[in-house]
Amino acid sequence: MSAAPRLLPAALALLLTLPGTARAGVRPAYGGEIRVQLPAPPRIADPAQAVDPADVLLVRAVHATPLTIDEAGHLAPGLLEEVPVAAAGGRAFRLRLRAGLRFADGSPLAAPDLAASLTRLLSRDAPNAWVALPVLGADAFLAGRAATLAGVQVLSDRELLVTLAFPLPEWPYALATPAASVISPRGGGAGPFQLQSLDAAGARLLPNPLHWRGRPFADRLTLSGAEARASARALSRGEVDLVLRPEAASPLATPTPALLATVAAVNGRRLGAGAEPVRRLLDSLDRAELGQRFARGPSAPLACLVPPALLPPPGPAEAAGAPGAAPARLVLLASSAAPDQRAVAERIQVRLFDAGVRAALELEEPARFAARLAAEDYDVALVPVPVQPLAPALAAGQVVLAVRGSDAARRAMAALSGPGGLEPAAAGEQARALGRALDLWPLFATGARASTGPALEGLRVGVDGGIDPGDLWRRRGEAQ
Repeated sequence: MSAAPRLLPAALALLLTLPGTARAGVRPAYGGEIRVQLPAPPRIADPAQAVDPADVLLVRAVHATPLTIDEAGHLAPGLLEEVPVAAAGGRAFRLRLRAGLRFADGSPLAAPDLAASLTRLLSRDAPNAWVALPVLGADAFLAGRAATLAGVQVLSDRELLVTLAFPLPEWPYALATPAASVISPRGGGAGPFQLQSLDAAGARLLPNPLHWRGRPFADRLTLSGAEARASARALSRGEVDLVLRPEAASPLATPTPALLATVAAVNGRRLGAGAEPVRRLLDSLDRAELGQRFARGPSAPLACLVPPALLPPPGPAEAAGAPGAAPARLVLLASSAAPDQRAVAERIQVRLFDAGVRAALELEEPARFAARLAAEDYDVALVPVPVQPLAPALAAGQVVLAVRGSDAARRAMAALSGPGGLEPAAAGEQARALGRALDLWPLFATGARASTGPALEGLRVGVDGGIDPGDLWRRRGEAQ
């Protein structure tokens, strides 16, 4: 395909400091159980719906993606036998699957399954629709004017042609994200593990011997949730092997790239003339302080809609519009489930009070938060978006989709791309302009920390923040 996006300087530098696949002289071992603890147990194994980091990790374990990301941050074959090359000015991609692929239940994995998996992302409530929004006919399919996706054409059992509505040579990076995983008609996956059970306590998984890379090392994988102190104690006692959360659970914790972006959405239609003072206040916030003081994980200030791990921040911004009369009161909406949102919201609440605005902070659980966001039932909303793709145009599209919907997300991706892509400086400025036009004010991005026990080997945190559970293994002779 075309040259890789001009990104990743920070993320790639971080990757090169991470532990290798195994310690020198230690051979990988099969068997045993890998126990992973997260801030909360995973709830969703559907790639179309998984957004929370715990759910995304479960998707990575159960499902397989058409492409993968190598250690240098470049695209590499996954279910596809090669990385597709952009044709027709960055609008067309021929995707060819490996021969002999099978889902974990033994059924064949073929081109129609890939086509169906892409199409099913385009439902009105699917948070990962950004993968398929650039495809030709996505707007007609979403509006109910078409029963099929015009830009997806199955050529044979192993090959299909994807045509986009606008030039986006970086689109294959979407195929390397968990959202693009291929699922069977019965909902099963082709990942390194197969789901045995999923309940309030977590997920229990067994190995998939039909995975395209072969059987994973571990005989069992469990994903559970616990609060920070309990996770640290469990790790020190050898009761878990890996803790993934914002806080470090051991002195040797490894940071992951800061790709959980938090943006403030302003409801200009509801605030009316009072929106401009609110915009100015949000624009004046010290983003570095917000992350450093109120985020529990590694953080970086957001200068535009794309995290700085993917795109160098643009230059100094111009001030917001002319002053106006501040509203006497407003509703500040935040999610009760996302990390650090309460602390950040309370800090913004104090800044608003100092400016003479009384803000009522309303924390909502995820489903209610999403419903109120969609209904624009807020004055200002803090929206956390765990960014999956490494390409800036796709990352901006994912962020915009989470707040402003599919039409705005499609326009955002088109604006940040083109037949040859945008240079980093131009992409950064365009992403900032998009944010202002859409009344989205970037605040900061955060990451997590990976803390491992002494028996765990094979951990590699990718440039995209991902961990492949199939790579993890336990050293022989270690107690479980």
